[in-house]
Amino acid sequence: MATPHLHSGEVSNLLAPEGQLLAVPAHALFKDEHLEVILMNLMQGKSLPSHHVHGPITIQCLSGEVQVELQAGPKTMHAGDLLYLAAGLRHAVVAISNTSFLVTIVLLKAVA
Repeated sequence: MATPHLHSGEVSNLLAPEGQLLAVPAHALFKDEHLEVILMNLMQGKSLPSHHVHGPITIQCLSGEVQVELQAGPKTMHAGDLLYLAAGLRHAVVAISNTSFLVTIVLLKAVA
């Protein structure tokens, strides 16, 4: 069963106990015409393959430690860190420890 999206004005606690990281690896908190926010949970050693999105994004590390692989070199993030990536920038993600992070994507249409 899919977890429902947040509604305008609704509050959600993002700090789930570590035991719940396996239960929900990714959850889109909300998505509208211009913005999508996703809560990602990765267990140590798990990764997301290299990819890009058409709009700019931010990654906010909520807990644990995660490494974002960029062409310019890896960036290690700890709880409380924020990373901004320009539109179209390829990146991969590797969980150094059990980690939870928030991804915010500005939704832009692909240019042909």
